[in-house]
Amino acid sequence: MLEKVYKFLDWLGRDGVLHVICSAVICSVLGWVLSAWVAAVLAMAVGIGKEVVWDKWMGRGTFDKKDLVADALGVLLGAL
Repeated sequence: MLEKVYKFLDWLGRDGVLHVICSAVICSVLGWVLSAWVAAVLAMAVGIGKEVVWDKWMGRGTFDKKDLVADALGVLLGAL
């Protein structure tokens, strides 16, 4: 089981782990003042906005679908 976790973390990479952490923090902090669903939607919107608007449309970074997966995982962890 632990081997699968290591393989997933290796696939995700350092940037993906940072996306998980940031999304979890955003979701949990927003969850203090908003409902859990609203906090989750807003946190995911931040992640999607970063990838699509900042990275893809503005060309300020590299669009990566793995980062969106990491954002979703972070939102799930932050909502716990």
